[in-house]
Amino acid sequence: MKKVVAVGLCAAGVAICQQPKFELADVHSSKTSRSAAQNFGGVLRAGKYVNRDVTMLGLIEAAYKVKEDAIAGGPGWVASDLFDIVAKVPEGTKMAEANQMLQSLLEERFKLVAKHETHPVPRYVLTVGKGGSKLKPASGSGQGCQPVQQPGGGRGRDAGVLRNFIVECHNLTAAEIADNLHQMGGAGYFDHDLTDETNLTGSFDFKLEWTAPVALVAKGADGISIFDAVDKQLGLKLDLKDVPMPALVIESVNRKPTANEPRVEKELAIEPARFEAASIKPATPDNQMTGLLYQGGSTMRAGGTLRSLISMSLQVSPNFGKDIVVGLPKFADETHWEINAKVPTTGEGAPNVVNGRPLPPPLSIGLEMLNNLLIDRFGLKTHREQREITVYVLTAGKGKPRMTAAKDSDRTACKPAPNATPPLPGIRMTGCTNTSMGELAENLQRMAPAYIDHPVVDETGIEGGWNFFIGWTPLALLQQVDNPNQPLGTAADPTGISFFEALERELGLKLVKQTRMYPVIVVDHIEEKPVE
Repeated sequence: MKKVVAVGLCAAGVAICQQPKFELADVHSSKTSRSAAQNFGGVLRAGKYVNRDVTMLGLIEAAYKVKEDAIAGGPGWVASDLFDIVAKVPEGTKMAEANQMLQSLLEERFKLVAKHETHPVPRYVLTVGKGGSKLKPASGSGQGCQPVQQPGGGRGRDAGVLRNFIVECHNLTAAEIADNLHQMGGAGYFDHDLTDETNLTGSFDFKLEWTAPVALVAKGADGISIFDAVDKQLGLKLDLKDVPMPALVIESVNRKPTANEPRVEKELAIEPARFEAASIKPATPDNQMTGLLYQGGSTMRAGGTLRSLISMSLQVSPNFGKDIVVGLPKFADETHWEINAKVPTTGEGAPNVVNGRPLPPPLSIGLEMLNNLLIDRFGLKTHREQREITVYVLTAGKGKPRMTAAKDSDRTACKPAPNATPPLPGIRMTGCTNTSMGELAENLQRMAPAYIDHPVVDETGIEGGWNFFIGWTPLALLQQVDNPNQPLGTAADPTGISFFEALERELGLKLVKQTRMYPVIVVDHIEEKPVE
């Protein structure tokens, strides 16, 4: 019989052991949309531990100090459901102690049971290619990688955003090469850590040139992925494999936490987040931006028309502002506003310090401060109701969907898939795992915002979670403006594939523009100009 041991300080058979606990904790599902979810880890502030918009994987990572991709087992939702935790801690509590308290919370409130064991963990494995290594033995005392300056400035040989990255590296071991490659490629190429299995000894010099993921499609045959660059220029290979490593295996965990104590609402109440100060003025024609930007330190900048600012502050995609934010007067689409704001120094909205590094407040808190600014300075009043609007209806095409049924343990996610085979050369792929059709409908607007200009409603009738890959040509590269009579969503370039075509060809699904009842935000009142 397999023995299951709950993780934690008391799991090692210690005779006298008392796991630290939070004095009181508010645990609930986050109201933040996935498009606005941003988590930098837990913070300690004014006698409270606060961790917002965090997945179960993120909570386990914080509590047990193990990387997310070294957490195995568990249901797919551990990677997608979002939670907020606000807990009371004793004065002087350090983060290491708070993380131990978080262990107790996960075990008591979510009934988490897990164990440490060796388990296959996905890693990009660096090995020597068939033709042998092309690395040169180190010939100097300097160490590290530096960008190569090219004629005309910048770090590459091409103009503008299409420049390749070129670096020269000196005196690196094979393990250090793996670490540097991970930093160079970033999340656009590597969704897991790299590990060295080259068996090469000594230190090496090399030069490497590759194309950023976002420029691969535009550069076509002139582009080179970091995988091809490592192969052709260094004589090494990068393959995604499952590598046996120490891991934390989830045996069981509840999706819904146990109920909060009644006193939580009063004792752990947090004041709504507000900017400490803000200037609002019409933007000049040459200095207009739309969005919310943390500028470092204590300042944030926002910009847009009132419609776009209201949409953004309520976590509505800018593409859907005219569909979902209704009842606005004409002036809400005319003046472009510039907002420069100071975030608070303490409490909600203050910059977070995580592992000694200052980070902005979570995006959801920044948007909350923006919304409260619109309420305070423009007198914004809204309510929500159902109305008939234009939507894209996601339907099943003819024949069976070209997707694979997911296992319950597959992690729910949609993210870049640099190793997937594209339908056409140069197209970047996205891979989704354990994704329902409702979740896909929600994800489509984030996948291809240039294409999706109305909300998406799932009417496929397809149940369960699915695994699949999809790739398409960015809308700007289809050059539709050169052919105004061409139907929206069809490829002007015969070598390209639009997002709508990709859904049908690659997944067996269709998007059809229709009208449906949909939840909207009705603006009851808004002032044309802000009060001082």
